[in-house]
Amino acid sequence: MEAPSTAPLPGASLREALARFAHHAFRLRGRASRSEYWWWMLVSSSAAVVLLFVVPALLDARLPDVQVLLHPFGWWTWQQGSLLGPIDPADPASALVGVYLWCSAAWWLVTIVPGFTVAVRRLHDSNLSGWWTLLFLLPAGGFVLLLLALRRSRPEGARFDGTPLTPLERVRMGMP
Repeated sequence: MEAPSTAPLPGASLREALARFAHHAFRLRGRASRSEYWWWMLVSSSAAVVLLFVVPALLDARLPDVQVLLHPFGWWTWQQGSLLGPIDPADPASALVGVYLWCSAAWWLVTIVPGFTVAVRRLHDSNLSGWWTLLFLLPAGGFVLLLLALRRSRPEGARFDGTPLTPLERVRMGMP
């Protein structure tokens, strides 16, 4: 019997995890395994390093003064700093800077909702409600959510898949 598409995929490869990330981008129901979630976090963090440090350093010939906020949904934003110094519109690099800024904004807009939904599904896999993601509103809440994402999968989390459990599955999970 094949697992439903809302079930987690333990031991997912990078390719599998990103395919599921894209396929379930707007799905709050279901679960995401630790590998699915942490592969996404690795890709998101790598994109943050490239978009917020590497590209500005190449365009401006200096390291930017940026503090990045990493949240359980991926990189969230930057604060207290400038990505690039003053750019002269006559400078040929100004067009590159514009393209870079549009690409950064597009990446953020395209990944913020799927990043949120994969975090919710990861919490579901460890049998926690997706409402726990509201912790990110607290100062240390993002760190707490990252710790919760480390929790192991729990069979009781199948209740978030949206498919009713058979009586045998309920007995196996120790549910009434």
